[in-house]
Formats: sequence, C-alpha cells, structure tokens
Amino acid sequence: MTTKHDRAPIDPELYEQADNLLVYLKSLADDIAAIQAQAESEIAAITVKHSIPLEALHAEQVAAEKELITLMKKNKAVLFAGADVVNLQPGSLIRSKVDKVTIPKTALAECEAQHFDDVIKIVKSLDRDAIEKWPDTKLALIGAERKPKEEFSYSLKQKEA
Repeated sequence: MTTKHDRAPIDPELYEQADNLLVYLKSLADDIAAIQAQAESEIAAITVKHSIPLEALHAEQVAAEKELITLMKKNKAVLFAGADVVNLQPGSLIRSKVDKVTIPKTALAECEAQHFDDVIKIVKSLDRDAIEKWPDTKLALIGAERKPKEEFSYSLKQKEA
C-alpha cells in the first residue's frame, strides 16, 4: 500500500529541489504540448491547401491512364506489331498475357457439393484468389475455366539526374 503525505519537515531543501524540478517538468510538458498542437494545426492547413490540387491531378492521372489503356487495346496490332513492349521516349507501352479464371454462378454450389471448403468464404461467396491457383482439372469440376487474357500497362522512365 502506498502512503501519501505532503511536505515533511525532515529536509526542506530536498523537497524544494524536487518541487522545482516538478514545476520545470510541467512547464516543459506544457511547452511540448503547445508546439505539437501548433505543428499539427500547421500540418493540417498544409494538407488542406495541397489536397485540392493533388486530388485534381490524381483524377487527371486516372483518366489519362484509362485513355492510354483504351488506346493500346484499340490499336494493339499497330502499336505492338508482334512485340510485347514498345519503348518510347517518355516510357514504355507493355502488353502481357495472363490467365484469368472465369467462375460461373453455379461454382459455389459445386464447391459445397464437392467439399472444397478451403475456397468457400463464410459469407457464402467464393475465394477467387484460391480458385485461380487451382489446376485446370479442379476448375473443370465446378464449371470454371482458365482463359488467356491480354493486359496492358506502362512504365515511365525516371528523370535523368
């Protein structure tokens, strides 16, 4: 059990020294809190100031990426002409083929019937990532199949120093 007492008359200088240190520590803590509050306020103001132009630029970037992907898809024969990578001055256009698993609506019932519990989520939906890792023979058991799908992307060159 802890006992508390106010200043004891044993060594008044010792208590005065401790009291002064506590006052100093309280002052430091108050100063730190004030500076942190000011810094947080200034950071919030800077964040707000820059968030609007950043959001606009991000929206433009998403639209430009969508436009570039559409351009590549519509003109793949001309742009790629048998190649998968086209190097241009500001960056590269990239075409790759990946397998995409199509899962029919009846696949959940098939997975339940065949006790493929590892891909059934609690909310009664399929775990697409797990199914996509299955071999084709197991996909066929639930009516799913793996088909080649073209994907388009790009990479930008880094600025030269």
